[in-house]
Amino acid sequence: MLELNPTDIRKKTFKSRWVSGYDMDEVEAFLDQVSSAFEQLADENEMLHEQVKGMEGELDDFRTKRKHLEDALISAQKVIDDMKGNARKQADNILKEAENHADRWISDANSQVLEIKRELHDLELLRKDYEIRYRSLLESHLEQLNAMQADFPHNGREVVS
Repeated sequence: MLELNPTDIRKKTFKSRWVSGYDMDEVEAFLDQVSSAFEQLADENEMLHEQVKGMEGELDDFRTKRKHLEDALISAQKVIDDMKGNARKQADNILKEAENHADRWISDANSQVLEIKRELHDLELLRKDYEIRYRSLLESHLEQLNAMQADFPHNGREVVS
C-alpha cells in the first residue's frame, strides 16, 4: 500500500511536455481538491480510529462488568442454594425434634394411663376387700344380734333373720 498524505499530493510535480500535455493549472487545482478530500478523509479516519479505540475500551469495561455480574449471579445462586439447603435441614431438625417431643408425650401419657389403670385395679381390689370385710362384719353383728335375742325373751317381738 502506498503511503500518501495531503502534503505529498500538494507537492507532487509532473514533467511538462510542450506537445499535447495537460493544463498545469487544472492539474494543480485538481491535486489541491484531491489533497483536501484526502486530508478530510484522513482526519475522519483518525477520528473514527479514536472512536473505535474508545468504544473498544467501553466494550472491555462492559465485558468486565458483565463478567462481574455473571460471577455475582453465580455467587448469589450458590448462596440461595445454600440457604435453601440450610432451611431444609433446620426444618427437618425441627420436625424430628417435634416428633421426639410428641413421642415422649405419648409415652408419658401411656405411662400415666397404665398407672391410672393399675391404681383403678388396686381400688377395685380394695373395694371388693372392703365389701367382703363389711359383709363379714355385718354378718358377724347379725349373728351376735340373733344370739342376743335368743338369750333374752322379747315382749312379743320377732327377730328378723
